[in-house]
Amino acid sequence: MNETVRDVVFISHATPEDNDFVRWLGARLIGLGYNVWADVFELKGGTPFWRSIEEAIRQRAVKVIYVASTASVDPARSGVRNEVMAASVMGSKLEDAQFIIPVRRDKVDFGLFPIQVSQLNAIDFSVGWGGKLLELVDTLETAKVPVDPSRIDERMAFWKERTSREPPTVAHEPELLVANLLPVAALPAAVNIYEFSGPNTEIKDALQATGIPYRQFQRLIISFADVDELQAGLPSRFRLSLERSVPLERFLAGPDRDETAPFRSDARGMISHLMRWHVERFLLSKGLKAYEAPGGRAFYFPLGLIADAKVRYATPDGKRTWKGVVGRSEKYRVNWHLSMQVNIDLGPPAFVRFKPYICFSEDGKDPITEPKRTTALRRRICKTWWNRQWRQLQQAFVAFLSGGGAEFTVSLDGTAAMTLSGSLLQLQGARRLVGDIELADMPEEPADDEDDEGDEDFDFVEPYTDEEDAA
Repeated sequence: MNETVRDVVFISHATPEDNDFVRWLGARLIGLGYNVWADVFELKGGTPFWRSIEEAIRQRAVKVIYVASTASVDPARSGVRNEVMAASVMGSKLEDAQFIIPVRRDKVDFGLFPIQVSQLNAIDFSVGWGGKLLELVDTLETAKVPVDPSRIDERMAFWKERTSREPPTVAHEPELLVANLLPVAALPAAVNIYEFSGPNTEIKDALQATGIPYRQFQRLIISFADVDELQAGLPSRFRLSLERSVPLERFLAGPDRDETAPFRSDARGMISHLMRWHVERFLLSKGLKAYEAPGGRAFYFPLGLIADAKVRYATPDGKRTWKGVVGRSEKYRVNWHLSMQVNIDLGPPAFVRFKPYICFSEDGKDPITEPKRTTALRRRICKTWWNRQWRQLQQAFVAFLSGGGAEFTVSLDGTAAMTLSGSLLQLQGARRLVGDIELADMPEEPADDEDDEGDEDFDFVEPYTDEEDAA
């Protein structure tokens, strides 16, 4: 069994007194590419409270930020102290003396800090939130905490670069940040487990030929499909029978007593695999085409799928605009095609992450597969695309799938389905750093002829501006 990757920045705080601060801090760390866990983001109704927190600290956390405040140091706040204790134990096991990073939210006396953190240097946000955020980020960078470049919000990256020269200020105003995660509004209620009769060495190929997503566990078949649907595609020498239908949460928890079922980590991997398979089939049903890209299959827009190759969509603030998903470079005599790779995170909460990718074709339909050529094209054509450009492409892609609706449904065969949000995850902050996410302050994207590759006559949609309304 593979060891879980430690890539989470866990934020421990007092609820609800510190919630506004944690939403503000967490949103900015997420915007800078960090994988953040805080109960104001993660826990939902029905989630086992302490088990989720303990699991995050012991298995996923690479650093724990302890928010020290008048509320959190209260000896009666056993939850926060339990988190600090678990983090202290985990830090000792990892031999990381700086596993816990204390941050002081208000004027709480340093002498009241829990004993596990009393000797650690605290970052004092009580003297100013904006001025201390960069110090915290520097601490995370020094500790080499993993960052996912695909998650970085360009406006936050620009703020970080500028803040190294200019002291920031905080405005007591709300703000909106858009992540690259698509929330799963509703998971399927149950998963089916089938027994089969027939040659064990041939069942894999037979099931694969049906095209219906499944996973095999010993002599059990796990699928969301109904038995009649699976049976109809199998040769007569195989017979399926429903052994049981298991509530999805129950299946993900692992086997009960002597039950024949995959362990928790394997169960989550199976369900993630099944859901990714179903989402990929959904993309094909929408007219996208598949090709093998580095890291797995990607799904691209062929020329002609959409009139004028433009997707109309609404921005988070309600403005109507559009984004091109297929373009042409006459200089290189190729078409570019927006494509996406699919990843599933079961959470909780569960998300679908569509990772953007660009493929190329000469005829508008069949992708070029020569690695050296595609790498060179991508470096020349896409190198001036900023993160904002990629995020806009993701927004357009989701709008294409949803048809502009608030939600859309992906069938999992039979009566099973999962419901996805019609828009990327949006985070609302109670305060904002002046200038950190204002598009007006962003540098202009360089023209294609301003680089050392020479002139570039690549045709792509310009970034959206307030004056643009192409609906």
